[in-house]
Amino acid sequence: MRGEPVLVSACFLGIPCRWHGRRAKKREELIKRLGQRYVLVPICPEQLGGMPTPRTSETLHGTGAQVLDEGLRIIAPETGEDVTDFHLNGARYALEIAEIVGTRRAYLKGGSPSCDAQGITGEVLKRGGVKVIRIG
Repeated sequence: MRGEPVLVSACFLGIPCRWHGRRAKKREELIKRLGQRYVLVPICPEQLGGMPTPRTSETLHGTGAQVLDEGLRIIAPETGEDVTDFHLNGARYALEIAEIVGTRRAYLKGGSPSCDAQGITGEVLKRGGVKVIRIG
């Protein structure tokens, strides 16, 4: 029987929710190992926050902590739109999901302004008592 639930970046599981709308390569062996130990709960903070797929390709020039503590903003390079609130809302919803399912662990996709362990969702989850592990 599998154990506790864990949050996992949906794109890492092969769900086509990345900014460009294409599927990421699944890491079958890691997914299999995690699935034997945990109940996998896929999340996409960008979609949870209201962003479409496909969407602009933001880069976080700093850390999630700087967004939360210093007011660092995320600007979409293609449009000039401030998309910070989408990322913040998605992070808060991810934490809410973690609380609903009772998880204390999240495996998040590295390189994302939201999902990276140093990103906005990673930081919000850590502050909410969830251990964040950066994957792929």
